[in-house]
Amino acid sequence: MDKMRNLLLITFFYFSPFLSAKPLLDFKTTETAEKDTSVYDFGFTLRNDGDMLVMNLKGELKRGTLNVWFGGGGWQVVGNYTDQGEFLYKNVVFGPLNNREPVKVRATLINAVGKWHIRFSEVMVSQTMLSFLISGILVIAIVIFLLLRWKAISGSPLKWILIGGGVWAVGVTLKIIFAYIFNKPVLSGLAAVFGETGSVIPGSIYLGLLTGIFEIGATAAFAYFIKDMYKESRNGVSIGLGAGATEALLIGLSQIGNIMIVMSGVEIGRTVLYSVVHASLNTPFFFLLAPAERLLTILCHISSRALVLVSFAKKRYIYFWGGFFLLSAIDMVAGYAHLAGLVKNISLWWIEFAILPFALLSIPIIKWCIKNWRSESEKE
Repeated sequence: MDKMRNLLLITFFYFSPFLSAKPLLDFKTTETAEKDTSVYDFGFTLRNDGDMLVMNLKGELKRGTLNVWFGGGGWQVVGNYTDQGEFLYKNVVFGPLNNREPVKVRATLINAVGKWHIRFSEVMVSQTMLSFLISGILVIAIVIFLLLRWKAISGSPLKWILIGGGVWAVGVTLKIIFAYIFNKPVLSGLAAVFGETGSVIPGSIYLGLLTGIFEIGATAAFAYFIKDMYKESRNGVSIGLGAGATEALLIGLSQIGNIMIVMSGVEIGRTVLYSVVHASLNTPFFFLLAPAERLLTILCHISSRALVLVSFAKKRYIYFWGGFFLLSAIDMVAGYAHLAGLVKNISLWWIEFAILPFALLSIPIIKWCIKNWRSESEKE
């Protein structure tokens, strides 16, 4: 435990200086009516070959237009933007660029009056991807630690962990198939009825209910046929842990796989790189996001599935609905963030903070389930 804590502290302090973009150009001014045309020329060179360039551009022009052109770093034209009035470009990512050729920037204002601000920053691709790799490794380490710790505490047979993983796989597979067929028409129908903005909440509820129907439904279906799943509390907790651990393990491995895709140089690797860089720009200490998210989500997997299995053990099906709505609520939050477009514009930590109350609630739920777990066989 001490070694794990020390590793986290070393990782935190080593990577934190690299997780924000390094400024290359930061210029702001106010245009007056004294000149019909103003031209500003800038130049800079990236510190490292293959890094990404990030642009932030904001304008509040009462009249006139602003054109920003920039090229270099191995590209003839990197970007070309023309705007008027009020406009904002936040964390627009370009590249990778080389550091052998300087990047030249020209801002041209015609009949412009008002304020504008431009900032270019450099993102170190190697450090960003290394932090993403560390994130995936931490997720896998957390899964292994939780499994070993639970095994030591409960002595639960491994088969219940594996069955929990199977329950998760069946539920998620059915959900993906259903979503592939119906999500687009359902969400389009909601948008037609409520409007694009008004459909966000009902759309989020729909996405959350899919999780409850298929993932919790799969848990109930398995419990109906495998009665030993709810015979003992340790079996039930193992089912939830197995489900959450399987999901987390796949996410951790996918992060490592994405690193390999980026390193391979295939075209899809550029898309992966852009998404990781963009997320890291909006989210401080991005490398800790996935480990934290998985811890919260695993707690919710355990508590929700434990409630479902307690409902079978005690034959009080109100607990089933508690587990159903608890797990559904998690994906309602995630669904809202995606449908509202928040994922691209806010720190992803806000989504985790929204999930945190459900994870905290899961702790006393799990304790209550273990303490009050009484199946018919135990009563005998």
